[in-house]
Amino acid sequence: MVFSPRYEDALKHDLYGKSRLPLFIMEKHMPRHYPLHHHNFAELSLVVDGTGTEILNGKPHRFKRGTVSFLLPHHIHEIRLETPTVHKFNCMFDIHLLFLSSSDQEFGNYLLQTGQNLPSHYDLNEEQTLYMIGCFETMKREYESNFFAKETSLRSKLLETLVFLTRTLVTTTEPDSSAVQSQSSVLELLNYMHLHYNEELSLTNLADHYHWNASYASRLFKQHVGQTFIHYLHSLRVGRAASLLATTDMDIVDISVEVGFDHARTLRRAFKKLKGMSPKQYREKYRSGSS
Repeated sequence: MVFSPRYEDALKHDLYGKSRLPLFIMEKHMPRHYPLHHHNFAELSLVVDGTGTEILNGKPHRFKRGTVSFLLPHHIHEIRLETPTVHKFNCMFDIHLLFLSSSDQEFGNYLLQTGQNLPSHYDLNEEQTLYMIGCFETMKREYESNFFAKETSLRSKLLETLVFLTRTLVTTTEPDSSAVQSQSSVLELLNYMHLHYNEELSLTNLADHYHWNASYASRLFKQHVGQTFIHYLHSLRVGRAASLLATTDMDIVDISVEVGFDHARTLRRAFKKLKGMSPKQYREKYRSGSS
């Protein structure tokens, strides 16, 4: 069996794109299982009707009406249907749309924690589901229109939808200002790591870049992220490597270079630690269709 990259976001944007933004929206009725794949774009989806199982980065969860999934670029997923068809909305967009305004930086950086400190899926109640359906329908109408300032409106509505979704998790307790400031600093660092994880990175260099004390940055990172800088960096690189192993025939040596490791043995060591198996075993697992 030959696996090839599934960059369906770029392909479908060329075919169906109705906006100058790197974004497209679809309402679809899925008639079959959807094989393991990943995207260059972020993906936000809502199940309107139907049931099944979605496997996000190797973790399965059952979906039903009101299940929302949010995936960052290169997160891998697979959909297995229980009902004959599944009705859902999908919005694919370039993650950089979240960072076009300085006022949105904190929220955009917050979303970059998806799959780490934030969940990749949400199960909404019926009231929340109806609201979310309305958001998607409004975005879809705007997307298919020729209204003035269409792109500005679309981006605004996307952000509004994502804010509503994340507020289903956020408590109403007001954090103290010092905690907010330190979290903002760490999220700024996380944003940089997500964009440059495949380059040569060290906490010392990044601390210098942001004019921080390195030991302070290390403590702050561990406090807010719950893991060390190097562990988080390795998790980003291993996550990208996993998507390449599962969906391409790239050699492991080439993958190690692609994701930012200096040697294949470093990738193998980090992969074994984080995934509990070697890169070769991981590829074989997905090729065999096991979950």
